[in-house]
Amino acid sequence: MAINRGFLFGDGIFETMVLKNQKIRFSDFHKSRVEEGCCVLGLESSTLSTLEEIEEAVLKMASCNQPLRIRWNVFRAGLGKYTPETDRIGENLLIQSFHPAVSIKQHAYVSKAYFVPQTPWSHFKTLNALPYVLANRQRKQLGKDEVILLNSDGYISEAGAANIFWEKTGRFYTPSLECSCIAGVGRNAILNHFQKNSIPLAEGKFKPEELMNADRVFVSNVTGISYIQEIDGNRFDISRIDQLDQLFH
Repeated sequence: MAINRGFLFGDGIFETMVLKNQKIRFSDFHKSRVEEGCCVLGLESSTLSTLEEIEEAVLKMASCNQPLRIRWNVFRAGLGKYTPETDRIGENLLIQSFHPAVSIKQHAYVSKAYFVPQTPWSHFKTLNALPYVLANRQRKQLGKDEVILLNSDGYISEAGAANIFWEKTGRFYTPSLECSCIAGVGRNAILNHFQKNSIPLAEGKFKPEELMNADRVFVSNVTGISYIQEIDGNRFDISRIDQLDQLFH
């Protein structure tokens, strides 16, 4: 891979996408988020590839009928030092086999070592992902299946690579974007489903104690939904919610 500002400074954003049946799943959500991310970082998005162009390029490079995982990196062009030489963009793609989210994650914990900071770009997947890298490194060392991250104010933010939801007596909850979480594509699909079907949902600021009192907990990203069996000794219902699972098929 050529040296670029994404590699040198984390100066850019990325999208993780699923190509299935020759189409990118949730393409409208990806398009909206990457364009908004470019705006926040001051990147000129006028030459940004379209999702249709990416689909065409991937199908030329990978003649495969199986679903694929695509990482679309968008970074500031040029080199320079901290001060950019330009706001034009560069792009590249990483194509991998797709693996859906595991159905159940047995053991999770709330990290007391790593937190998600609040920044103007908190909602986007930036090329500087150190909080997630270090949190998941610790999770692996501890032999856990999932890590729950708080923001710097101690409110629940998200999981190690996914957004988090929970259910209590028929009502669903998820952290608001004010809690530094990624504006996940899977999260948007679930929120739209709740709104269209008048399913009660509260977005807000929640302390870990509220999560521990839930009936059911699940995490989601573009690969699907995983249900959490236990967090720090608290056990939850792991029966699946078919209507939500179908959003990712």
